[in-house]
Amino acid sequence: MSNGPYGQIACRCGAVTLLVCGSPLGRGQDAGDEPVTFWPLEAIQVGGGADELDISPDGRGGNAWGCRRCDECLLNAHDEAGVAVLAGDLEETDDLSMALTLSQRLCLEELGYRVVAGE
Repeated sequence: MSNGPYGQIACRCGAVTLLVCGSPLGRGQDAGDEPVTFWPLEAIQVGGGADELDISPDGRGGNAWGCRRCDECLLNAHDEAGVAVLAGDLEETDDLSMALTLSQRLCLEELGYRVVAGE
């Protein structure tokens, strides 16, 4: 993770903080048509609150990373695809080049995500 932090994610109570490093792989929508951003799984680091981090099956073949205190889900990790899915869209989507491999795209689509090409 030599590119340095790109951003920080914290749960609403502040007990768990995650660092997102490097560059996103792409963007898309979840099954409810809400925007999501795809990141390499290795781009996620625990910044604080490791004892409060709950990693549990999400029911779709991945794991939900959330806070034990406030029960907020911070991201969904999919080991098979090697991708972390974060809710929300990037502010700088103009420079986003799709870096998802075909196998990652297919895996994410099987999980119910719709991958959106950079516009």
